[in-house]
Amino acid sequence: MHKTKKFLLLTIVLFVFSTLIQGAIKQRVIPIIPKPVKVEVTKGTFKFTGQTKIWMSEQSEELQKLGGLIAERINRSTGWKIISAVGTTRKIPRSLVLIQFKKDFLPNEAYSLEIKPRKITIAAGSGAGIFYAIQSLFQLMPVDASKNNFSVPCATIEDSPRFKWRGVHLDVCRHMFPVEFIKKYIDILAMYKMNTFHWHLTEDQGWRIEIKKYPKLTEIGAWRKDSLSENNKYGGFYTQDQIREVVAYANERYINIVPEIEMPGHSLAALASYPELSCSGGPFEVGSSWGVVEDVYCAGNDKAFEFLQNVLTEVMDLFPSQYIHIGGDEVPKDRWKNCPKCQARIKAEGLKDESQLQSYFIQRIEKFLNSKGKKIIGWDEILEGGLAPNAAVMSWRGIDGGIAAAKAKHNVVMSPSTHCYFDHYQGLSGEPLAIGGYTPIEKVYSYEPVPDVLNEEEAKYIIGAQANVWTEYIATTDHVEYMLLPRMLALSEVVWSPKILRNYSDFSKRIEKHYDILLSKKINFRIPPPIPESGEYLLTGHKPIELNRPIKYSKIYYTLDGSEPNEKSKSYTRPIKIFKSTFLKAKTILKNGKASGTASLIISVVDTSVNGLNYKYYEGDWNVLPNFDSLTAVKSGRIKKLSLSEIKAREDYFGIMLDGFLKIENPGDYTFYLTSDDGSKLLINNNELINNDGLHGSKEVNAKINLNTGKCPIKIFFFEKIGDQNLKLEYESPGITRRLIPASMFFFNN
Repeated sequence: MHKTKKFLLLTIVLFVFSTLIQGAIKQRVIPIIPKPVKVEVTKGTFKFTGQTKIWMSEQSEELQKLGGLIAERINRSTGWKIISAVGTTRKIPRSLVLIQFKKDFLPNEAYSLEIKPRKITIAAGSGAGIFYAIQSLFQLMPVDASKNNFSVPCATIEDSPRFKWRGVHLDVCRHMFPVEFIKKYIDILAMYKMNTFHWHLTEDQGWRIEIKKYPKLTEIGAWRKDSLSENNKYGGFYTQDQIREVVAYANERYINIVPEIEMPGHSLAALASYPELSCSGGPFEVGSSWGVVEDVYCAGNDKAFEFLQNVLTEVMDLFPSQYIHIGGDEVPKDRWKNCPKCQARIKAEGLKDESQLQSYFIQRIEKFLNSKGKKIIGWDEILEGGLAPNAAVMSWRGIDGGIAAAKAKHNVVMSPSTHCYFDHYQGLSGEPLAIGGYTPIEKVYSYEPVPDVLNEEEAKYIIGAQANVWTEYIATTDHVEYMLLPRMLALSEVVWSPKILRNYSDFSKRIEKHYDILLSKKINFRIPPPIPESGEYLLTGHKPIELNRPIKYSKIYYTLDGSEPNEKSKSYTRPIKIFKSTFLKAKTILKNGKASGTASLIISVVDTSVNGLNYKYYEGDWNVLPNFDSLTAVKSGRIKKLSLSEIKAREDYFGIMLDGFLKIENPGDYTFYLTSDDGSKLLINNNELINNDGLHGSKEVNAKINLNTGKCPIKIFFFEKIGDQNLKLEYESPGITRRLIPASMFFFNN
């Protein structure tokens, strides 16, 4: 009996221990981005050694190259001389990586990765699938791998992409970047299983591709006046040999390059080179400022079409891509309206107006490209006047263009500026100059490419999504990388992983290792700030403020008096206890001295029963602020602080009316700064103080007013049509530097 009890107790202990071990295994973070479709974590690790073999299941040049990628990674970290080869013996090595093609793998880019203590098996039906399995394996390897530290956790992974177009764009016209950087850019895309590089090669501000038949395009069109550059000009171009080199480089990484040749607008560089292709005949200069230019290709001139067909013939010879991007966006019609040739074309073709003339232009180019076995894709303006029969649409002005194209059974790549324009700011403060907007990584991750309004059949036409990096304000390669990363990692998961698996909290844990990976590869990225960037934190109890340190060996420094933190400021070691309203500033500093931007947070002690504003929320399509009092609100309620996220508005076509009281502690002159995208107004003491109405990007208007101590009525009106949305109200007064109005100053009106 005594032995039985001992045996029973031992069994229970072993069961509990086994359960705990299994639980720990299941809780292990597998830091792969984008998140695989299925991951099963198992016990143990696979350790690489100098005797590890890399075998291919068959003789294949493609498999040999792919196996070589693994061997090169191992050898670079360890100094070993491992090679990849076809397995030639029946005896299984003690440490083996086996790579094999399997014909039954669908879809084309799917793969499986099985890691056991003595064997790693990579299987796929295509080279692309094996390449993606290798990227996942690389992400599991130690960042500081060495002979004595080189193992990966055991797991079984089955994976395939959700979308077939997983794109990233780069504008090399506003600012040009060298071939070596273009290759590095492609490497970054490949690391995260992006498969399309949209190369924006022509613009008003520069023509960047050599066309043999038209040498003036690079003699004249590739250069613009710039007083800050050598010889007072800025520019350059890629030779056809360089382009072939880049295309081959991308192909080895299973990335398709889609070239963009802008037409009929955004073509001033071409018109400066060949002014006879315009409506007026010129002369022109290559654009030296940003914006939309009135001069476009003449749609009534057959020579313009002959020119473009000859250009596209050389482009097609360089790029094997099925799609050629023809731009089609932001085409002013003024020159066409006053051009006899264009008006004659409208009459001869039986067109209704200049919008249909644009459609004629695009359809004529499409017919030419279709005859060569190619397809066109263009920005959503190509919908205007009628969509070309076989065209794909890239929806950037919100999602409506994509919805319309999908309903018409055309392929669509979703790229709305609200979530996919990586030239927008990533933070609310401490950021390098950008074109505007605010697209933090959380917002990118939240994006869903398939609009809810599409039925199951229509949704099939959404073939993917894409990030766009426009470079008006991005002049260096470091800055490009900073704007791209880490937001691209979020988008990679949007376009690869099943929607049901996406979870930002889980993503935030997995991305921590990737900061170390990027550092090890000397790739620049935005260092995440240590505090949330909502602008304001409402303190309703005595919970300490926790700061976030996602990068190993980094340090956080902070101040509580509004001063700029540096390495002499207080170092963060534990949650900060705060008992009164204050102004917290913090930054992360890495071991190499590189720092995040300074994040600022107003910490407001509030009574949620009295502090805040009342709101009414409306939906509609306006170009200016409507009379909200004459409309019926969709919903109403209270918000604790001035933030659009508090109201949970839809993406576009809505309006808000906010009202309450503003508590003034000290009398004097107050300056208010109202920033919005689109229109807004500010009323204080029932009088209009700031009018920032109309359709526009992020725009600030300020005004000064003398206020007495006490509570004064405040009203804020705002509407959003399409694109980015932004509403911010700041103030300054004697003794108070410019800052957001804290929630503690707002009071409900009842």
